[in-house]
Amino acid sequence: MTRPHPLTAMREREWSQAWEEQQRIVDEQLNSQRGSWLPNVIERRRWGAMRWTSGRPSHAATSGRAVAETFVVLRPDAAGDTLDQVMETLKDPAPVVRAVGFGLQRHHVIGLVSGAAALGVVAAVGVALAGAGPWGMIIAVLLGAIAGAVAGGFAAGYAVERQRSALLSDEDRLRVVVGRYASKSWSRLVEAASALEGALPKEAGKNLEDPDTQTVEAIHIAMWEAAGLLLTSSDHTGVDVLAEGVERLERAHRGSA
Repeated sequence: MTRPHPLTAMREREWSQAWEEQQRIVDEQLNSQRGSWLPNVIERRRWGAMRWTSGRPSHAATSGRAVAETFVVLRPDAAGDTLDQVMETLKDPAPVVRAVGFGLQRHHVIGLVSGAAALGVVAAVGVALAGAGPWGMIIAVLLGAIAGAVAGGFAAGYAVERQRSALLSDEDRLRVVVGRYASKSWSRLVEAASALEGALPKEAGKNLEDPDTQTVEAIHIAMWEAAGLLLTSSDHTGVDVLAEGVERLERAHRGSA
């Protein structure tokens, strides 16, 4: 396993264990076959969360590497449960079953079963009222169940995607930076913040009078402002300035350690 990217604040062992668990899912549950699921590791940060992925399952299984795909920066005064909602949204769990070469997630399966049962019953009642014979009822129930399963699966997937999209597009609570479109100055900022966060004690941020708490708040504000600059302007000078500020904080903390 190669060393994790410097953008992570996790210890190498923690990151390796998290990614190897994704490898296990790919190998055991999906047999490394074709599918629509991107194996990922979600890292909780003091300023939000980031999602790592290395592409399709076959690539993940052979490379053992991941890239920072999505950064979600929370508003500094966001409600306490916002980060939990973001973590749940970014997880995108692995499919539980495979059909016709495609992986179906839990909500798809629930939609399939619910839709099949509902439309099957409706078809049975309709045929019974029409006075059709037993064979007509059987055929109607089968056709209704198939149609209901397809409709239910699509409806469930659409509802979940709309819910995810609504959360991640709520700019009043969070800002999303896509890794492949981010500038080098953003990577500098995240790397400096990662190094500083990794050096801070885990309880930092709880005691308002603790200097480490002020450091955590400074990192969070810098990340929030930088994400806003990236999303609203093509001029990344401000992000460079913020990156330099966090780098100075990291050097000062390292020097005092």
